[in-house]
Amino acid sequence: MKRFAGILAAVLLAGGAVMLWYPRVTAPHVQSAYEAAEMLEADARAGGDGVLFRTEEVDPDEVYRALEARYPYAFALHATTRPEQTTELRVEVSRGARQAQAREYAAVIAADAVTDGMTDTQKLRALHDALVRLCEYDIDTAAQQAPDGATAPFAADGALLDHKAVCAGYGRAFGMLCEAAGLETVYVASEEMNHGWNAVRLDGQTYYIDCTFDDPVPDRGEYVSGQYFMLTAEELAQTHTWDEAFYERLLDSMEKEN
Repeated sequence: MKRFAGILAAVLLAGGAVMLWYPRVTAPHVQSAYEAAEMLEADARAGGDGVLFRTEEVDPDEVYRALEARYPYAFALHATTRPEQTTELRVEVSRGARQAQAREYAAVIAADAVTDGMTDTQKLRALHDALVRLCEYDIDTAAQQAPDGATAPFAADGALLDHKAVCAGYGRAFGMLCEAAGLETVYVASEEMNHGWNAVRLDGQTYYIDCTFDDPVPDRGEYVSGQYFMLTAEELAQTHTWDEAFYERLLDSMEKEN
């Protein structure tokens, strides 16, 4: 009887260990923040409740940067580390219904601005111009000492629905417009400049588009500048500072997906 009890205890302990480590064993392997961001974007678009990763394979800050670049919604990324050496990352979208409404409106704008006969560069310019004409730079929000980055001026709904935004709102709105037109872009965030803009890759070459810098302040109605449209990295570096290598790797990863 004692021997049986010992065997039973060992079985229970082994079963408990399996149950404890099962989440880690089944968690997907990722080799970069870009892979993790791809999974989280798919989960967020599907209305999922998060993705479990092996803790040593994800840096939440790096994953946030990668996801921010490719996902046009304003969001928070929540990270929960568990005892079995896993980390759950969950995307919480700010004002989900309103941002979804902005995405629907982006599709309407894109359909009006873009025609089938246009080249990709012409489509990008048409969307750039439509956004600059529609939106006005939000001077009041930009002047705040500690603005709330989750509010509408920092997101596409501010630019598209309120017609007022700061650079993050322009960048995310442009991303939504491009997505609606079947064009792939990323949002580039520069901590050094406290500024953001977009990057695209055409025929193996990366180009940068800064809709914010092409929208005069004070607003001039229908006037649109093209000074910061489709610049090379060398050209943009005359006025901008950013982590170029990070976004080149992200664009590489997105090309591999396709």
